[in-house]
Amino acid sequence: MAESTRVRSTNAPVSVADVSRLLPWVRVVFGTIGILSPRLLGRWYGLSADGSNAVALRYACIRAVGLGIGQLTASKRRDWDRVALVVDALDTVMVAHAGLRGHISKRSALVMLSGTVSGLVVGLLSARARSPARGRGRSGFEEADDRRGPARASRSR
Repeated sequence: MAESTRVRSTNAPVSVADVSRLLPWVRVVFGTIGILSPRLLGRWYGLSADGSNAVALRYACIRAVGLGIGQLTASKRRDWDRVALVVDALDTVMVAHAGLRGHISKRSALVMLSGTVSGLVVGLLSARARSPARGRGRSGFEEADDRRGPARASRSR
């Protein structure tokens, strides 16, 4: 069977890279649905999409489409992935805050958080997979070889 026609086995693991390539398309599709039909997206989220809510939903969807297109078409995808990671982190904090304060129902908060947290986790795992393994401490973040700086390190030897 030719490589291009091979179908992935249903029990094959999905990699972070696979999900990272899919996420911008999800942003574009959901964003487009929300721009064209904010009431439909509002129902999925458990929100009324009338008046100012429709404007807010469309605004968020335009941003999602922009992020998705940027990630799909950029020559420096890593830069767009970083922006998307920050946006997902801020969206997660904002939705969690709104849910905890009772500004939106718990159901709506959980539905929205399923998307924002998914984007956040994929972004973090993707960034970690791209960073070099050398120099990482137990936390998974890069650590400096010598915290005193290069000038002090050379003088103390």
